[in-house]
Amino acid sequence: MADKQTVLVLTSNLFFMPRIEAAAEAGGMDTVSASTAARLMEAAGSHDVPLVLVDLEIDEPVWTEALECLKTGKAAGTKVVAYGPHGEPDTLRKARDLGSDAVLIKRDFSEGLIELLASRGASASG
Repeated sequence: MADKQTVLVLTSNLFFMPRIEAAAEAGGMDTVSASTAARLMEAAGSHDVPLVLVDLEIDEPVWTEALECLKTGKAAGTKVVAYGPHGEPDTLRKARDLGSDAVLIKRDFSEGLIELLASRGASASG
């Protein structure tokens, strides 16, 4: 039997992870979280990853390194969706410029989480 697809999450927000895990499970996926770019890329190399979620509230050097690594190191077809606070448009713009397929404010990310994971990120980039 083939391994389940896995959504990777770069975050240090352990409070929000159960919601992401429940949405991933509803979409038939496993979840792996990482708090560093190195751990994220290590997980990306050892799982079938259609979707990577990047929390822009983690320290900026961490998410910028992760997005830079993902730009060159992700598998073809993997979607990268970054999410962050609406009051930081420069942060959101930077995440887009660094190669995110979609950038969402946290409210929209939270409200559309189940659909986002079920669609493997396609609902955010349409």
